[in-house]
Amino acid sequence: MAEGAQLTDVEEVIARLEMLASDSGGRIELGPNVTDAEMLSWPVTPPTELRTLFRRVGGFKLGHYSFDFNHQANHTPVVADDYYPLRDSSTSWVVDDGMGFSTTFYIDIDAETGEWGRVFSFWRDPYASLVAPNFLSWLDNLATGMATALEKSSGTGGDLSEAFMEWIHESEESLFRDHHENAVDPVPVADALASDDTEMAEVAALLPAEAYLADLREAVYPTEVPFARFMPIAAYSRFHGGRFLAAAPLDDED
Repeated sequence: MAEGAQLTDVEEVIARLEMLASDSGGRIELGPNVTDAEMLSWPVTPPTELRTLFRRVGGFKLGHYSFDFNHQANHTPVVADDYYPLRDSSTSWVVDDGMGFSTTFYIDIDAETGEWGRVFSFWRDPYASLVAPNFLSWLDNLATGMATALEKSSGTGGDLSEAFMEWIHESEESLFRDHHENAVDPVPVADALASDDTEMAEVAALLPAEAYLADLREAVYPTEVPFARFMPIAAYSRFHGGRFLAAAPLDDED
């Protein structure tokens, strides 16, 4: 199991978020709950533990920053070749980024089993990251940041948003920080095809010749995949429950 792949209890995460909102004096607000009818309208079905979460917490707002767990993209079926930046039919669930990262977070969902797995972040420029082992770990990490920022800003009278961003970008605990020290270098498809690794070669056979493939089977959290070394604009594909991540270059007009 990759480093950081700890299990997280949904009731503990909900309790942390509700306590943070209660203790914040209105500076942290939880988003409106997501109804069962709304979740049924999503093209992917949340597992039981996440339905429990979404019924009570539909997102959060902290100062200038927010996340919406009922993102509008989650009401649209995934269409092959038309789900930017994921130009494939791999199933995803989108977490809206209202935090100024210029990126979006995606949960990888197995199209056959419906299992909700790893959390990735992507941007139009090819900066991709494996962020967390699962959504609850991702959210629990954000709760740690919110608690730290709330304590720091309350003690000094400082700005909550600034304290939160400081934790996001600088704390060793943060899964959202720059993490160049944790990187998996992608390899050209031709090299992957010639590999003695059967699983990797099988994935490479599904990709266009100009693509690059990253092996994330033993990756820690967070891990950066620097596709930007090889292409200016990319579309991504994930395979085998997010254990492999591929990128293929796009033309500017795509």
